[in-house]
Amino acid sequence: MNLSIIHAIHSIDPDHGGTTEAVRLLARTPDSVRSTVVSSDDPKSGWGNDWPCQVRLLGPAKTKFGWTPNWEAGLRDLLQPGAVVVIHGLWQYHALAAARAARAANVPVLIYPHGMLDPWALGQSRWLKCAVWWAFNRQVFTQAACVCFTTEDERRLAAPKLGKIHGEQVIVPLGVEEPPDSIEVLKAEFESAHPSLAGRRVFLFLGRLHPKKGCDMLLQAYARWQATDDPGRSVHLRFVGPPFATHYKEELERLCSSLGLKIGADVSFAGGVVGRGKWSELAAAEVLVLPSHQENFGIVVAEALACEVPVLLSDKVNTAPFISEHGAGLVADDTVVGTLQLLQGWSRKSADEKNAARRQARQLYVTQFAIQTARRRFLEVAEVTAAKGCR
Repeated sequence: MNLSIIHAIHSIDPDHGGTTEAVRLLARTPDSVRSTVVSSDDPKSGWGNDWPCQVRLLGPAKTKFGWTPNWEAGLRDLLQPGAVVVIHGLWQYHALAAARAARAANVPVLIYPHGMLDPWALGQSRWLKCAVWWAFNRQVFTQAACVCFTTEDERRLAAPKLGKIHGEQVIVPLGVEEPPDSIEVLKAEFESAHPSLAGRRVFLFLGRLHPKKGCDMLLQAYARWQATDDPGRSVHLRFVGPPFATHYKEELERLCSSLGLKIGADVSFAGGVVGRGKWSELAAAEVLVLPSHQENFGIVVAEALACEVPVLLSDKVNTAPFISEHGAGLVADDTVVGTLQLLQGWSRKSADEKNAARRQARQLYVTQFAIQTARRRFLEVAEVTAAKGCR
């Protein structure tokens, strides 16, 4: 039986961050496995042209729910014996459409919630999600042969919602690729492109600028840190990533002004950076700081570890237990005080302790978060599910 994997996702817009990147990485499979990514995006967007697999954009989607009439026709020729449909993310039309098409073709379904069953996530637009769950998603989960969680914490947090769902629940961690060049080369490229930051201690936030990621807390904690510990002008806080909305970046800039932080000198907002540029940002950072209120896995955490960059995380990031256990950074509460503790705790470490954390960061990447390990586990689950057939 030839394995065919159909990844169904609402959008592969690169600005959507982690879930999109996770799908791109999982879709690079051996020649013996056929991978296809299907989304509700507008074909005119051009997204996916450089992906390592076949990509079908079935939009443009109508309404925020992502409805488009093209899903059934777009999947029909893919749903053959040996196929398995992997639904990435919830709450939008792609999940229902892909599940219905799979049932009609007697093809099994895997679900990757990507943290969307976390209590914090469920609390956002709560009543709308409750309605969608009972109208659509409960049916999708009842049909699923398997639900894939990226960490044990994600599975634990989702457990109340899955109490009466009988599909197998498995842990399938995500992973990332190696940096495209040596850390030294990538860091030199960053300093050449940003000479004003050469020699500075760059504390990096990398990801979509969004309230759930604690960007405002990080600015407040950074301002307090400067006022109390006086880390001096050697430290620079750098935000790299697109804002979820234009007004939010403006809010953060106003917050900088109210806190006495100078944009350019103390803080910078680089916007979205992808490809080699993203890796150079990581390579030049002293630490990655991610004080999120909820983070399912955090692809950027694994990318930082790959670059030997320790990470400072809130305890609401589901990969935080790995960081604590392996000494690859620090973990604290998702509050201003907790974020301040991260900044102070790292700064007060000795040079030897910081170097040890860098070594541990790289070792943790190699043993837990290398893409080869993640793909191998994912393919094992997909093969077993395809062999079992539809529920």
